[in-house]
Amino acid sequence: MSFLDDWKEWSTAKKAISIIVVCCLGLIIIALITGGGTPDANTDASVSDSNVDTADQATGVQVRVIYDGKWQGAVGDTSSMNSVSGSGEETIDLDDDAYIVSANAQKQDGSSKTLTIQILKDGNVIEESSTDSAYGVASVSSSL
Repeated sequence: MSFLDDWKEWSTAKKAISIIVVCCLGLIIIALITGGGTPDANTDASVSDSNVDTADQATGVQVRVIYDGKWQGAVGDTSSMNSVSGSGEETIDLDDDAYIVSANAQKQDGSSKTLTIQILKDGNVIEESSTDSAYGVASVSSSL
């Protein structure tokens, strides 16, 4: 059986996760080569010194997804990528020694609500990206 025959039998969710993981790996390679990425036309990317209340500051490297609905994506560093999914705001801890972090999240509905994904180090937002497109994807990557 060929890969294309297997692909045709996969569920839509499995196909979407596979595509997201491949895209994340591509982003990591691009980040290694160029030191950053360029957001697409539907993405608002910004860098901030801190968007976190100092009383709630965490230490280490984290990725935060903020969305009032269901989402799924991938999070990782140069050593591994992991599929993630959730609903609402979620913070994912990464290894503190992560050098390059890449993450993305895709809305699982057609709403125009904003989905935001952030890379944090010691509670400070290092990189942030948002989308309000239906089924939109927000991606971030950063060298820490």
